[in-house]
Amino acid sequence: MTTFIDEMQRRTFAALSDLHAGVDELVLTDFPDYENIGDSMIALGQAAFWRRAGIRLRATYSWMTIDDRVYASTVPVAIQGGGNFGGLYPRHSAHRYRLAERLRAGTLLIQEPQSVHFTTDAERSEFRDRMATRPGLRLAVRDRTSLETVCAHVPDAALSPDSVHMLGAVDAPAPVQEILYVLRRDDESTLRARAAGAGAIDGSVDWPAMTNADRARRRLERIVREGALTRRTNRTTERWFADADARLRTGVALLGRGETIVTDRLHAMLLALQLGRRVIAIDNSTGKLSSYVDTWFGDLDMPLQLVSDLAEAREAVH
Repeated sequence: MTTFIDEMQRRTFAALSDLHAGVDELVLTDFPDYENIGDSMIALGQAAFWRRAGIRLRATYSWMTIDDRVYASTVPVAIQGGGNFGGLYPRHSAHRYRLAERLRAGTLLIQEPQSVHFTTDAERSEFRDRMATRPGLRLAVRDRTSLETVCAHVPDAALSPDSVHMLGAVDAPAPVQEILYVLRRDDESTLRARAAGAGAIDGSVDWPAMTNADRARRRLERIVREGALTRRTNRTTERWFADADARLRTGVALLGRGETIVTDRLHAMLLALQLGRRVIAIDNSTGKLSSYVDTWFGDLDMPLQLVSDLAEAREAVH
């Protein structure tokens, strides 16, 4: 029997196959060298697609380790999916624009599926002037709202599900609690200010953040094991993806605790569904979750309910 997990994997493979048509090897940039579990899941999903499609990953760079060899590449260059065009994450937008401008003119540039939400007209203009005019650009977005946002500037932009679906069903530990709240504590949250001091998010968790001690330990490990004296020293593809795999395991252990997951994180929603959990989803500040659900899940039978706020979420889980 085909499940919604199988169907989303099929849809994702079909869309990514079109996006990578004619490509047999790639250089990956903007690899997520930070603790966000969702972005690591995207990277692992991309790698799963490339393996299945027979595409060889020649080298991998974070935004900090990219060097002139990438700008001179004759091999197609891919930009990590996820995140957002439009000003929410300026360092990553700057990397993408710089790559679009400096990459060898005849080299294909692929933006893997992501969201688009312009915070200002100036951000929209920067995207138009620095990215959209790039010859040989293939741009994929993961929801119809994002597609409508960019179509005036990139008429042939592609619509594709998030690459995380390429991971398929993920093994989960047995749940140990009935309800787990996984709620953002960053600028994409619509709940944080509203709930402050009201006890509305007591007991909730978010993707775990690294402490300064964690970062120092990781830095020392890279120096000892890899000779990476600074974060600008590039690493092997295997090392990058080993870190991503470890972050995925952390996410599985976290979400696996709950039988029902209440979340305003897109990738907590997607991973929980791929773990076989029931999910109650609340939108983030840019409407990313509702746009994704409306684009891809309307015709699928799945244990997912989209609600407007925490009060409605509480009613839904009881």
